[in-house]
Amino acid sequence: MTADQFFALFHQYGLLLICAVIFFEYMNLPGFPAGIIMPCIGVLIAQSELSLLLTLVLSIVFGLLGSLVIYGLCYMGGEPIMHKLFGRSEKFMSFVDRCHYYIGLQHGRGLALCRVIPVLRTIVSIPAGLLRMPVKWFIGWSALGIAVWNTALISFGYFFSAKFLALF
Repeated sequence: MTADQFFALFHQYGLLLICAVIFFEYMNLPGFPAGIIMPCIGVLIAQSELSLLLTLVLSIVFGLLGSLVIYGLCYMGGEPIMHKLFGRSEKFMSFVDRCHYYIGLQHGRGLALCRVIPVLRTIVSIPAGLLRMPVKWFIGWSALGIAVWNTALISFGYFFSAKFLALF
């Protein structure tokens, strides 16, 4: 696939692709860090006729939906599902323990804080579900953290797209 073919597909299905990528990114499925994905989305938006504001709103909605999937699995299934999905990795468990700490320390504010810390931001849904954080708290505080993170990174890519593309 050439770059021209890619951009033609992006112009046709851009928002749908962005929503899918963000949804799966918040479920931690693509394996690519948001520090790469989100600015690239901003660059693509800047090179298209799509709206930055609409993209930011959709990124928050689909980030929240992806987070709710993991939260719901852990809320309903608890520890057995967590171990089945992620194993008993000491590294993973240390991340979960840090999330528990932040959530316990600051309650909902801790969840929002975790949403802007790389690595913790995508797995914080697990301890929130395991701790059975009330859904309205989870949605509110997650939306706040997701909004800050996505807006910062996507806007960075959007406003500096010319400089980024000049490198290539």
